[in-house]
Amino acid sequence: MPLNIIVLVVDPRGDVLPFLALASSLQKAGHRFEFFPVSGDTADLMAYMVESISQIRAGINQRKRDMYVEMLDGFWQFCIHPEPLSNMPSVADAIIVNPPSFAHVHCAQALVIPVHFMFTMPWGSTKAFPHHLANTGFS
Repeated sequence: MPLNIIVLVVDPRGDVLPFLALASSLQKAGHRFEFFPVSGDTADLMAYMVESISQIRAGINQRKRDMYVEMLDGFWQFCIHPEPLSNMPSVADAIIVNPPSFAHVHCAQALVIPVHFMFTMPWGSTKAFPHHLANTGFS
C-alpha cells in the first residue's frame, strides 16, 4: 500500500541532497513525493537556532515570531496538502525530517503519525568516526 510520506527539510547549507535521494527511492517504491516550498528565511532560522540559550530565553522578537508562524503554517499545509491531480485531501502517513525543521513534532502529534529524524552527519560514534561531541580515543 503506497504511503504519503512527508519529508520536511530546512536546508541553508546543502543538507537537502540526501533527502532528495531518499525521496526519489520512496517514489520509486510507489510512495507519494511532491515538492512543496515553505516560506521563511532558513538561513536566518539556522542563525537564530545557534544563538546562546540566554538570548533565546529572553524572548523571540516579533520579526522572528512572524517568520516562525509563517514557516509552521507552511509545514502544516504541506502535511495536509491535497493530491495535485485529483485535488482529494491527502494527509501524511509519516514524516521524515532533519532536526532544524522545527514543526515536525507538532505536525506529527496533531496527525497522530510517526516522525523519523534523519541526520546528514553521524550522530553515533563508531571506531572509524568517533562522535564529534565526545573527546574519547579508541585503542
